[in-house]
Amino acid sequence: MKWASKYRSHNSYIFPISLEIGIMLSISLTCFLASTWDQKYPSVIASALLFSMGLQNALVTKVSQSVVRTTHLTGLFTDLGIELSQLLFYKENAVHKSIRMSIFLKTMIISGFFLGGMLGGLGYQHFQLKILLLPVVMLLVALWYDRLLFRYYHLKRKFSDSTS
Repeated sequence: MKWASKYRSHNSYIFPISLEIGIMLSISLTCFLASTWDQKYPSVIASALLFSMGLQNALVTKVSQSVVRTTHLTGLFTDLGIELSQLLFYKENAVHKSIRMSIFLKTMIISGFFLGGMLGGLGYQHFQLKILLLPVVMLLVALWYDRLLFRYYHLKRKFSDSTS
C-alpha cells in the first residue's frame, strides 16, 4: 500500500481490498464446492478471516489517518464517552460542530459493527460461509463507486481547467 500510495495515490487501496475480496471469495466458494471443508479446516478459515479483518482495519486506519479503526470498539466507546462529555463543556459553535460530527462518525461505526455482526450471524444460520459473498459484493460495489467518483472529479477538474 505504501508503494502504491507513493506512485498512484488514487488507487493505493485497490490491492488490499482485492486481497480481502479474494480471501472471502475463496473461503465462500471452497465451502460451497466442498461442503465439509469448513468442518475439516476451521483454523485455516479463522486465520484467513482474521487476516482479512486485520487487513481491513489497517487499510481504514491508513486511509483515515488513524481517525477510524473499524475493529477496536473499546477505543471507540471511550472516545465517544469523552466527546459526549465535551459537548457539555465546549460552547463555541465550531468546536461543538466538530464534536457532533465525530460523535456521529463513531456512532455510525459502532452501529455498523453491531448490525453487521447480527446480520452476519443470522445469515450464517441460513447460508453458512456463503454469507461472505455479501461483503464481497459490497466491496466490489465500493471499488466501482470509488472509480466512478474518481472519473467524475477527474473530468470535472479537466473541464474546469480547460474553460479557465
